[in-house]
Amino acid sequence: MKITPNLMFHDNAREAFGFYAEVLGAGQLNLITFAEMPEAPVGPEWKDKIAHAWMQIGDQAIMGSDSPPGVCADDGGHRADPPRTPPAQTSVALHFDSVDQARTVFDRLSENDLVQMPFAATSWSAGFGMTRDRFGKDWMINTFPQEHG
Repeated sequence: MKITPNLMFHDNAREAFGFYAEVLGAGQLNLITFAEMPEAPVGPEWKDKIAHAWMQIGDQAIMGSDSPPGVCADDGGHRADPPRTPPAQTSVALHFDSVDQARTVFDRLSENDLVQMPFAATSWSAGFGMTRDRFGKDWMINTFPQEHG
């Protein structure tokens, strides 16, 4: 079994996944628009938005999509549609063998200065930090304990 996180965005999944693919060194990034899924019940303004994103990093993956009205992500009151239920708060945890690699990824994801816990050695890890990226997603960056000395 594999568990794959699925990140929902208001309307900037293409930009977010392009950024994540660069920062995380994705070997594969597939983006399918709503226009490529004619059965999707969306208006013409959603045709260029992302219906399905798949980012492969080694043997792991992250999925995601833009969230049309009535589906998952709260739009913060920016649309005239009835209010939507806000998404559950979640974070994605990434575990690295190298403190340097973990710090590099943490620094890139933290470019907006929304660090919740600065990257540093902890009692369980040689490097751990928590941040919210510019797309509003929370990340926990960790190194495996065997590097902690």
